[in-house]
Order: sequence, then structure tokens, then C-alpha cells
Amino acid sequence: MQSSLRQRVVTGKTEQEAEWRPNKVAETLKSLDVYPKTLDDFKERTGSGAAVSLLSCSAILLLVISELRAYLTPTTVDHLYVDTTRGERIKINLNITFPNMPCAGMSLVAMDVAGEQQIDVVSNIVKTRRTLTGERIAVEIDDVHMRKQNADRCMPCFPQVKNIPEEPNQCCQVCEDVQKVYKQKALSRLKWEDHPLCQHEAVLVDPSKLAAIHEGCNLFGFLEVNKVAGNFHVAPGKAFQSAQGQLVHEFKPFDSHSYNVSHVIHSLSFGVHYPSRVNPLDASTAILKHGSGVFQYFIKVVPTTYRYASGLTLDSCQYSVTEQFKSAHDPSKGFVLPGVFFIYDISPIMVKFTEKQMSFSYFLTSLCAIVGGVFTVAGIVDSVIYQLIGAIGSEWKNQLPGS
Repeated sequence: MQSSLRQRVVTGKTEQEAEWRPNKVAETLKSLDVYPKTLDDFKERTGSGAAVSLLSCSAILLLVISELRAYLTPTTVDHLYVDTTRGERIKINLNITFPNMPCAGMSLVAMDVAGEQQIDVVSNIVKTRRTLTGERIAVEIDDVHMRKQNADRCMPCFPQVKNIPEEPNQCCQVCEDVQKVYKQKALSRLKWEDHPLCQHEAVLVDPSKLAAIHEGCNLFGFLEVNKVAGNFHVAPGKAFQSAQGQLVHEFKPFDSHSYNVSHVIHSLSFGVHYPSRVNPLDASTAILKHGSGVFQYFIKVVPTTYRYASGLTLDSCQYSVTEQFKSAHDPSKGFVLPGVFFIYDISPIMVKFTEKQMSFSYFLTSLCAIVGGVFTVAGIVDSVIYQLIGAIGSEWKNQLPGS
């Protein structure tokens, strides 16, 4: 009997120790709580606290949206290098309108210090005839496209006269064919300029005919040039290379004042487009109200590489520009060829732009800093307002009669 009682006491004591150990562990963990809770009965909700809460939540929302936008928008870092690339070509994109110069009266020429010359460029360039008010008339067709268009037809070589018979298998599809036939036959009484196919070439060499055409012209397209210094220009007259290798514009110099080279540069760029690129000549205007002259744009081209955050790389260019105008009526400057000249030089320094994406861990850290910082500041402001209101209220009660 005594042994049995002793066993029961020991067993009860063991159970109490087993229950006490978890309670002790829980109490120890509770003592580590740095965010002690207050009973709801001891909490006081105030109007000022509600206002501070709404303002803090609004501030958190705005800051989180701003941080999200910053996370989704990559930043750009630039570096300068010496350009070591060789043998490349640069694509020049242009969109220029001449409000008072017909397409038939101008030629586009490109040349560089390496000796390459592109005379009367028509490939990859679209010439659109426009009225003086800017409305579209038609697209001018060059000899290459004209020959393709008339490939299935045999055009007459003497349509303006009736007494000269057309020879069998003799076709004049473009003005070049007309000039060859007239030169071979030595027809002095006929002028190739009077042939319907040669209206463009005739206007290039005779400004008197140009004066009768009241039109404007838009040049749109691109050129490909060597990556060396050079220029491209739009000037009146027919351009050709002389026997000495010099570039010549054939027109009557005493009528140079009749060429109105006013122009609007809608866009001018070097290379492909990349984000945030600024082209200084875009949307620029140069208008001459009287006379003529030459506009010169001195361009410094800077090779540029843009690397996206995804790893895609674009090779392009950016540029700076200064401009100068010379009047054709200033005797001190001698003879001035009317036109618009773009003289460019290539910088030996290359700029590399690299996109950097914010890491996700940094984004989470910023969000935690925003939420914690706003709530902390809001708590301090609410506490100050509460204490201030309480102090003012107590002082007001003490000033009441009978208090």
C-alpha cells in the first residue's frame, strides 16, 4: 500500500514538470518580443490619428508606384573609348523639303576624302513634287525607273518634229538615249532639251526653264557613305565628274540669284535610332525671303554603341552641328554656289551606352525602407499632435471659470 502511494506521487510530479517545461519555453520566447501588444481597452482612436494614417498610406502608395517605375525603367551608363572599328559604312537618313525649289532643278551629291563620289543620287532617295503650299503632286521618276517602266514600249526619238522619220529598232526610253541619238546624227537644228523625256535634264542646265516651274520638292531616303570625312549636298544644275576628276555643277552662274534654297529639315540622322538619341537638326528651318546663297552645316559625327539590358547591341552615331550662311550677292565672298551643304567629320572617340537594370533584392529593400520609414515618421507625427492637443485641452480647461 505504501509502495503504491509513493509511485503515484512520483508520477504526478513528473507530469507537472512536463507541463512546466513548454510553458517556460513559451515565456522565454515572449520575453524576446520587441513589439509588445496593448489591450484594445487601452487604445484610443483620434481624428488626428485617422488623418495621419490616410496621409501615410497615400504617401506609401505613391512612393511604391514611383519605386516600381524606377525598377521597370533601366538606367543608362555611358563610357568613352577610342574607336578601333575599320572598314565600316555609315547610313545617313534624311527627310528635307525645299518649298521653292522644283525636284527637276536639283541634284544630290555625296563625296568623301577617300575619293568616292556619288553623283545625282537616285537610289534609295524618293523625290516628291509638292505645290508651293506643301501639297503632294507626284513622285519624280529617275532614268533607272523610267527605263524599267518603258521596257515593253518603244518610245520615239523625234516626237517634236514630223519631217524626220524614225528608224527601225530605234527606241528612246530615257533622256540618255535621246542625247546619244542626237549626238550621233549631229542634228544641229534640233535640241535634245526639247524632247519630252529630257525635261528634267533641260531644267538642270537652264535656269530660265526652272523659273517657269512653281513647285517645291521633298527628298526622303538614305545614303551609305564611307566612315571617313566627307560631305553631301543639294545644289542646282546637273552634276558630273570632269576629265580631271573634279565635281562640276553645270548651270548658268549669272542666274544663281534665282535659286531659292530655303529648306526645312524634318529629320537628319546618322545610323539607326536608339533610345534617347537627339538629332540637333531635326525640325529646323532656314527660309530666304530674298536672293540666294549657300547654307553650310558642319557636323561632327560621334560613333555610338547602345547595349540594351537584354544584351542586344546597336551600332549607330550621334552628332553635333554648327551652321553658316553665305549670300550669293556679297561681292567680297566671290562666286558662291547656291545650295545646302552638309560637311561631316568622324570623331575618333566612340561613346558606349549600357543599360543597367535594378536588381530585385534592391527593389525589395527599397520597398521595406519606404513602408518602415513612412510608418515610423507617421507615428512620431501622430504622437506629437496627440500630446499637443492634450496639452492645449488641459490648459483650456484650467482657464474656465470654476475650475
